[in-house]
Amino acid sequence: MKSNALIEIKEASGFLPAIVQSNVNIRSKPSKEGKKLGLLQGGRSIRAEFLIDSDWARIQFNGDRAYVHQSALIKQLYKADIGYSMNSNNSTVFSMSGWHYSYLPGSYFLNYQSSLHGQASYGPINGSGYASIGSHLYKVDYAKRDIYLATGHESGNRTYYTPYLAIPTKTELQVFVLPTFTSSDSNSLLVDGDTLIYEGKSYSSCCDYESFKLRFNLEDLSYEGTQLYYDSDSQMDTAPLEKRTLSLVVKKIPLVKSH
Repeated sequence: MKSNALIEIKEASGFLPAIVQSNVNIRSKPSKEGKKLGLLQGGRSIRAEFLIDSDWARIQFNGDRAYVHQSALIKQLYKADIGYSMNSNNSTVFSMSGWHYSYLPGSYFLNYQSSLHGQASYGPINGSGYASIGSHLYKVDYAKRDIYLATGHESGNRTYYTPYLAIPTKTELQVFVLPTFTSSDSNSLLVDGDTLIYEGKSYSSCCDYESFKLRFNLEDLSYEGTQLYYDSDSQMDTAPLEKRTLSLVVKKIPLVKSH
């Protein structure tokens, strides 16, 4: 994808031996009487040391030792992980975590956590192959609000990439699924004022595709777009079969505050 409006987040976490299956408090010592230091959100991949003869696991938190209850964690042994995170001054974290088993497709989660507004997770974003292939997280270069774009992938006869536009508000995390593209496409994304413009090709098979143009209003989160469909029996770019309105799949996940 060609773009001068995306800032890639490249803080990779490397091999991680545990997955957080539910929200859990981070504490200063392995006890419920330990001081609460923060919240670990479900869906994330972390590095944890499972303590022997204990219900607690030790983790690194802000450079120091901290503890979470083992019941919230799933210990993983054979997998490759990659994770990204972005921190801002208001203690907001947005991350993308992925893992892969040799016998299952890879999976990815988009995780949002804010000390002001709460937390939410979107996923899994399914793909195949190792998590390091085709998984990218970007921050959109836009000053008025936080906007993120993540890409997942799916392999078949060709490898397809699906971009996810994730926008947190004060009450929810809104995720818009953008048209799929392949590595041979020349899709482009740019920001013009308050409008995000995304255009290119969306393949439905090896040869059939739709050319599309999407204009997304970054202030009110409305959009408009069109598609022109071509198949292998038509004259491709010179003879579109039909023009239709582009409709995006949208998921709205309420933000939940920790108690």
